[in-house]
Amino acid sequence: MHVKVLGSSSGNDQAARTTCFKVDDNCLLDCGSGISELDTAAMLQIDTVLLTHNHLDHCCGLPLLADAHITHGGRGVDVYTQQETISALKQQMFNSTDWPDYTRAAPGNVPWLRLHPVEVGDAVTLPDGIATALPAEHSVPALGWLLEGPWRALAFTGDSGPCLAFWHWISHVPSLTDVICELSFLNEKSANALAAGHMSPALLVPMLEILPPNVHVWLTHTDHAQRAQLLEQVRKELPSLLHLHPLDQSISIEL
Repeated sequence: MHVKVLGSSSGNDQAARTTCFKVDDNCLLDCGSGISELDTAAMLQIDTVLLTHNHLDHCCGLPLLADAHITHGGRGVDVYTQQETISALKQQMFNSTDWPDYTRAAPGNVPWLRLHPVEVGDAVTLPDGIATALPAEHSVPALGWLLEGPWRALAFTGDSGPCLAFWHWISHVPSLTDVICELSFLNEKSANALAAGHMSPALLVPMLEILPPNVHVWLTHTDHAQRAQLLEQVRKELPSLLHLHPLDQSISIEL
């Protein structure tokens, strides 16, 4: 299983896009503005989206992905996420006002965008592995995801503050080698991070202490202007035998 970073920033600029990871050729983990890195042919290969929550920096690419399938004869897309997120997408995005309702189809047809509710612990079969929905703690209902490939496993927090259930869950995955975790606020703003369902270094480090040794920890959802400070604050308290990396656009992780 091959995971490529299309976007990993908390916002857009000339060199950054918001959260979107391509899993092999057919699946996206979140669908933020990073999807703009794909051309039409690549979009038409995407038939599955694993969505963490309904904030636009994680789902703004869904309308354009559906449009690509409609315009160029694609098969449509299956989206897996919580029922609360499905309800929000229907009310706030695919509501026939802000965007056409691609979740509905004419009689005898299937929708271009097929929304499937999942709960924590539910699994989605992928061509070369399995994805499992994990718990998260955010300002809106949200999920993390665990990707298990043929040899290795990767966990993604999504947008989440401290969620012990997530970290204890992944710490018991024998093949775990990589964790992508969000880091949005400096330590000086830890109270703001906790209130918003995000992480600061001071909130993240106790979670990292739960992990087994030799796991690669990738930091995402950072503000590029604060990235150096965030990395410095984490490294001061990083548990030994963990490997820390900033998650940059175009990085690939093999599972």
